[in-house]
Amino acid sequence: MFGVFMNKNLDCLKSRLSIASGIILALVSAYKVYKKITINQKKIWFKNKVILITGASTGIGKSYAETFAKLGSNLILAARSTDKIEELASELKMKYNVEVLAITTDVSDEDSVKNLMAKSFEHFSHIDILINNAGIGSYGYFHEGDIHEMRKIMEVNYWGMVYCTKAILPSMIKRGQGKIINVSSVLGKIAVPTMAVYSSSKFAMNGFSNALRAEVRKFGIDVNVICPTSTKTEFVNNSFDTGKFKLSNTAKFWMSSDRVAKETVETILDNKREHILGFGENLGIAFNDFAPSIVDKVLAIAPKFMIKE
Repeated sequence: MFGVFMNKNLDCLKSRLSIASGIILALVSAYKVYKKITINQKKIWFKNKVILITGASTGIGKSYAETFAKLGSNLILAARSTDKIEELASELKMKYNVEVLAITTDVSDEDSVKNLMAKSFEHFSHIDILINNAGIGSYGYFHEGDIHEMRKIMEVNYWGMVYCTKAILPSMIKRGQGKIINVSSVLGKIAVPTMAVYSSSKFAMNGFSNALRAEVRKFGIDVNVICPTSTKTEFVNNSFDTGKFKLSNTAKFWMSSDRVAKETVETILDNKREHILGFGENLGIAFNDFAPSIVDKVLAIAPKFMIKE
């Protein structure tokens, strides 16, 4: 009798669990559909907005340009490569019938950034969104690195963001609105050996963004941070000491720059203060916060898999 009773209870429990899991699955699916519909409806907000993108010639910056042009935004493309941004500007104008201005810029040079802003405001009356995307990196042991290359990384990744933000803020404050999107990295949340200077530049970006967000909120200005992980771009090829990097052959498993652009659009529309791409990356950062000494021990052996000796 006891066995029959237990079997009936087990069958009842299984039935309830099956119903519960079905309800949860239905709710999750309904939420995803609702989210997709609302995001698509909200995307009309980008129509006719003026967006300035640094590092726009390749990779994530180029995907940003394509994505926002498709949404009907007018663009300012800034990069050192004149030919590439002018070609991209012509292509986007023809394809999406939007205004696109290409301005050769070195964000690590304050005068170059001032020229960028002057020409931008001469052409457009205002800028709605600034995307600080320009960045470079390096691979190798810190003690073997070149101090001038290290300084250049900070000048581009950190000071480039500071110069652009400083130059654009007065106009945004005057209008009482604007959005600043800082493209950081997962490595700005959890530091990795052999990329000490790059990580530090992104940690600096995150700290700057958090402080600035609190400062400019009263002016109606939003500051959002995007933290991608390894992305299929020219970043590795354009980095210092790229020949030392072992993992470039795993690039086929990295996320696409189009995914970064798509999730950035959603981050802007949701006004999410910080968005970290990738489930595993979020899990790793959470574990690092919970047990940093264990992560340190694991990362201590990482260089042999990352760097060619």
